[in-house]
Amino acid sequence: MTGAKSAPVLSSTGSVPREVLMRRYAQDFAAPSACLPFLKVPDIVHMGLNKLEPQAWITSCPTLPHYLNSKTAAYHRLGEKVYAQLPESLPAQRELAELLFRHLVQDHSGYARTATGALTWRGDSAQLHWPGVESALASTSPLRHAGCWIADDVCLLLPGEGGYRLVAAYLAAPSYWRLEEKIGRPLNQIHAPVPGFQHKLAGQMARFFDHLKPEYPVWRSNWSVVDSPALLQRGEDTVSLEEAEGVGSEQSLYLRIERQSLRRLPDTGAVVFTIRVMTNPLEDLLAIEGGLGALAAAVAQMSPEEGRYKSLAPLLPSLQRFFSRHLEA
Repeated sequence: MTGAKSAPVLSSTGSVPREVLMRRYAQDFAAPSACLPFLKVPDIVHMGLNKLEPQAWITSCPTLPHYLNSKTAAYHRLGEKVYAQLPESLPAQRELAELLFRHLVQDHSGYARTATGALTWRGDSAQLHWPGVESALASTSPLRHAGCWIADDVCLLLPGEGGYRLVAAYLAAPSYWRLEEKIGRPLNQIHAPVPGFQHKLAGQMARFFDHLKPEYPVWRSNWSVVDSPALLQRGEDTVSLEEAEGVGSEQSLYLRIERQSLRRLPDTGAVVFTIRVMTNPLEDLLAIEGGLGALAAAVAQMSPEEGRYKSLAPLLPSLQRFFSRHLEA
């Protein structure tokens, strides 16, 4: 793990039950912070912005070592397909690293700054250690170093003639899109594959980015159903950490949730877009009253185009059988 030392992270099916591996990126549906967007808004294409206190910018992650194992493995295997930057992004990268470091030390009980300036994280059964913010600032890729402090993927956007452009990103958990096809492009082009984007959201998104203030970050979420708990979902035949371990080799369904935040950096004016991906076996939803019915209703109102965009179309027969079996019961 680049720039980090930790207690051994369990990653072998020989020593860890498959059930544990299936849930290493799961969220606790019983927690007050549980994120289940379809319970309130079944629409696929919507902004769905919520106010976010700066102190809650990045949510805590008790399974952080698992996320970092996946993130660093993806980077070492795929390189610029996971981390990419344009030269003009460096000032914003440095500002982000400083802001994120302060946030983690001040607002998260698991993180601490040592007397030497290093950053540490302590969980229930593991400890992580990084050189600290000075090392990140002195590097040629501050975002790559800072991105290893958290479970979230991080993207940086700067305004340009064609609107806000993606100028740097550490993207190890994409949901069926590829960084090498998006880096340097404006938001309108990035979101062009989203069904109904130009008609429903293009103008609304442009106005939002123009008026986002540093003191008022926001968060949103979206969802899909997939057949693997893997974080890395590029929509191609890329073997993931989970698949290499034999997890996801059986026909299973998982609820994939993204918790996203948007925050403007006060000095450079860049917008930081963070993405925390969480995957739960679909059976976990049975414990939420009305949860499975709400998901079934959201799936039922999707257009064929939205189903294809979500890469859900091939799974619909299995998903409908799951709905029939459990909703009838």
